[in-house]
Amino acid sequence: MERNKEFRHYLVGFVLATVLTVIPFTLVATVGGKVALFALILCAILQLIVHLRYFLHLSFKGQQREDLQLVLFTGLILFLMIGGSVWILGDLYNRM
Repeated sequence: MERNKEFRHYLVGFVLATVLTVIPFTLVATVGGKVALFALILCAILQLIVHLRYFLHLSFKGQQREDLQLVLFTGLILFLMIGGSVWILGDLYNRM
């Protein structure tokens, strides 16, 4: 019973991840422009949430909440490092 529930959990995650991948590809191929860019960003954020929830099994319950905070803090540090590097390189490029 538990194995069947886990399989359904993974299957739902796979279907959601696939749909959230197909939507931007379809919009870029057909519509393009700012609508496709907005949809791409939105689908990327939603897909990140789907991966964290269905494949990494992160939620707001007990120990899992601490794991979620660890992943979010790691994401913040990576964002600051990458964003800071891009900012510094862009500023250096403009000064040259």
